[in-house]
Amino acid sequence: MEPVKIFLAICMLFMVFCAGCANQGQTKATETQAPAAPVMTVITSSPPVHTTTAPPLQTPVVPSPAAPAGVVPDTRYPNALKLKSAFTFGNGTAWTSDAIVNRIWINDTYRWYNPKELQYDTRIAPAGKKYLFVFLSMVNHGTERAPLPPMGNIYVICDGAMISPYSLHPLPKQDVDSTPRIARVAEIEYSRKVYSSELVEDYGYSHGQRLAYINPGESNAVEGYIIYEVPVSATPEKTYVTMVLPDKNQAVWVLG
Repeated sequence: MEPVKIFLAICMLFMVFCAGCANQGQTKATETQAPAAPVMTVITSSPPVHTTTAPPLQTPVVPSPAAPAGVVPDTRYPNALKLKSAFTFGNGTAWTSDAIVNRIWINDTYRWYNPKELQYDTRIAPAGKKYLFVFLSMVNHGTERAPLPPMGNIYVICDGAMISPYSLHPLPKQDVDSTPRIARVAEIEYSRKVYSSELVEDYGYSHGQRLAYINPGESNAVEGYIIYEVPVSATPEKTYVTMVLPDKNQAVWVLG
């Protein structure tokens, strides 16, 4: 019986030992299995982006210059030259020349020197009229003398009417052999020519002698004024000078 008892005792000890080992293993497993850390999801959000669209560049609108009050632009002569602008005639010839309207003077009276009375007489424009003085230059840039456009080929256009030079203005003597008589106008008689220092006189005359040609060179330029009787309502912006030139071309200038 003794061996049996010893065997049973050993078995019981073995069972106790196994149970202790099992408990210890379970405790260690419990200690080593720490609870899993919570998974934190980080949500990042960018601040809203506000996009501003720049307004398109706008070209400033510059208004066209308005015509003076009460003046209606005349569209019949859109290519009319301005004062002091040259119109070339005789192109391709030996007498290529420039015609130029330099300036104007307007008044309802003017005083001319009367050689018979040895005094200045005042001319007064008729009712509804006034006097327009147009100053011209003709310059020959060629090598031969050029035909001079006569005074009768130069007109003023105003309110649709074509106006010839004022016929009552006394011109210098037209006879070549006679003593020159220069027509003096008090208001402009000390005005100088453009291409020389000489005093201005009637167009087509030089020192009282009538001219028919323009000799080459600026020093031989033909310069002078023509008088017209125009409506009192005439304004430079609506008044034109036109001339028929020796090469059959026609030039037009607007006076304002």
